[in-house]
Amino acid sequence: MYHIETLEMIPISLRLKKPFKTAHGTTKNRPLTLVKLMVSNSVTNEKTIGLGEIQSFSDFSYTLENQSVSREIVKTVIEPVIQTLNFATPQEFSEKLTRLTPFGSFAKAGVEMAVWDAIGKLSNRSLSQMIGGTKQSVPVGTVLDLTADISDIKNAIDKGYQRIKIKIDAKSVDKQNLIARLSDFPNQQFSLDANSSFNRQTAEMFRQLPENVAFIEQPFAENDFVNHAFFQKKTTHLLSLDESINSLDDIHTMIALHAAKAVTIKQAKIGGITAAIAAIQLASHAGIKPWIGGMLSSNLGRAVDLALASLSDITFAGDISESSRYFEHDITVDKFKITQGLMAVPTKNGLGVTLDDSFDVL
Repeated sequence: MYHIETLEMIPISLRLKKPFKTAHGTTKNRPLTLVKLMVSNSVTNEKTIGLGEIQSFSDFSYTLENQSVSREIVKTVIEPVIQTLNFATPQEFSEKLTRLTPFGSFAKAGVEMAVWDAIGKLSNRSLSQMIGGTKQSVPVGTVLDLTADISDIKNAIDKGYQRIKIKIDAKSVDKQNLIARLSDFPNQQFSLDANSSFNRQTAEMFRQLPENVAFIEQPFAENDFVNHAFFQKKTTHLLSLDESINSLDDIHTMIALHAAKAVTIKQAKIGGITAAIAAIQLASHAGIKPWIGGMLSSNLGRAVDLALASLSDITFAGDISESSRYFEHDITVDKFKITQGLMAVPTKNGLGVTLDDSFDVL
């Protein structure tokens, strides 16, 4: 059995190389909260530090849980109880955490990530091994923001990214220019991320998209499963839900309403690694294509995303850019690089990454 002895939260800030603009707003610095747990094995008396990160954002433009709310949930709801919990597996810990609080997905995910890391280290297994990953390397994609131009697309193609996501906003998108840019690269797979900025009328432009657009991500509002279902029935392109997916209940709703044919899986947003695996299995069983989305996370989160992308049910290349893509400095010694469109899945115990002590603390 495992037991958590201490919990520590450390707010950190990662500076982006350049501002990242989406329909939700512009990000210049990425706030995260590092979670450090001291976890012990009651049988062997071994102890280790498990690392996780809380990936909510600084404001409420993406979800109603920001960094301050996440830390408050950990401090007032999770931390007072966490040392009383004994568990044999990360999944059992996740179940107990869910019973403790039905809300606070980002908070729970950050703590659960640290538990997976610690148990992996104590049991000498990588995260990919623990969750049943089947691939040693996985196809990866990258994300271009609203300011991206033709040179950014060419650079991403030169890097070898197998899918390029382009952020769009209904208020500013130049339909003809966008279609022309996509058509200029017929052999490159693209996706478009609308970040809930469209309605039924403005979404009509999607009917003119070329075939190399694999899917359109979240055109309509977070709670608007009905319009997504209506539009998915009318279009030949796949829709993928993102903002709409905040729990396993949302996965069930999506499936029941046939709201999309693909789904963006973000473990931090849905409540953790255990919940993400369940969501992937539910979607895949229903004939919906699950893939791994990104959260502008550090290399801790990137390591988790790579492990999840190694599952056999994952379809499209995930939003898992190189370590050097966004930030001036990341928080780990390890660096993730793309090689011929693929990125290696970490094989060291736990998450498989080591902290670099020189990262910025808020």
